[in-house]
Amino acid sequence: MLDVDLSVIVIFLIVWVLVFILSRIFFKPLRKTLDERNANIQGNKKACQKSIEDYEKTVQEIEERIKEAKVLSQRAKEKIEQEGLKERERILAEVSAECRDSVEEAKEKLEQQMKSLKKEMESRSERLAERIEKRLLH
Repeated sequence: MLDVDLSVIVIFLIVWVLVFILSRIFFKPLRKTLDERNANIQGNKKACQKSIEDYEKTVQEIEERIKEAKVLSQRAKEKIEQEGLKERERILAEVSAECRDSVEEAKEKLEQQMKSLKKEMESRSERLAERIEKRLLH
């Protein structure tokens, strides 16, 4: 059968003493260091995740602001274009009115010149007729 020897008990006690001493001196500080390291890693992961979320939120806000700015700039552009078209129409109407006035003035001047030229031609033709008549009669 099994004979339990005193040396087995001593070895068993020595092993337990070594386990106890090693766990206090080596394993416990090692486990503490590993736990601290894991805690730091988890903290860094959380901080990194929060930074990524903040970054994504900031990017999204910036993109929304850019969209709003594009909309505002498009509205401003359309408004300026409309004002430009209105100004163009106003200037064209002014120029057209001025041109009509100038044409009317030119027509009036031409009519006056034609009247005066007709009178002058009539008087010249009368004088010419009188001269011809005088020469023929004399």
